[in-house]
Amino acid sequence: MARVKLDLPEAWHFSTIINIRIGDINFAGHLAHDAILSLVHESRALLFHDNGWGELDVEGKGIVVADVVITYSNEAFFRDILRFDLSVTEFTKKGCDIYYRIIRVGDEKEIACAKTGIVFFDYEHRKPAEVPAGFLKRFI
Repeated sequence: MARVKLDLPEAWHFSTIINIRIGDINFAGHLAHDAILSLVHESRALLFHDNGWGELDVEGKGIVVADVVITYSNEAFFRDILRFDLSVTEFTKKGCDIYYRIIRVGDEKEIACAKTGIVFFDYEHRKPAEVPAGFLKRFI
């Protein structure tokens, strides 16, 4: 089976801590694969919030997720504390990629890595929009 490999960036722009909740656990007793995507979304929402934006309002533009890649490395369990490191990179005229490195606090084991491709979107006119200047300036 061919595995997907993410080439992670060297610089990280933001880190946040998220605790694994009981609802994040699957039938096998570990962090569910679908819960990782929800936690990735939570960490991205925190990145935006801490910079004074919302996912529907970055200088008047929203975002849509165009693609997602997740690679899983180790199990995580209820009440584990995870650190999400985020890097915003690979800008195009209308979007960028956000990389996520998910590390268990304590033993520093990598749990998963992810990438979301985001496109800025004008929800009023229902069409893609250019990357807002302030967003671009914050991360380049």
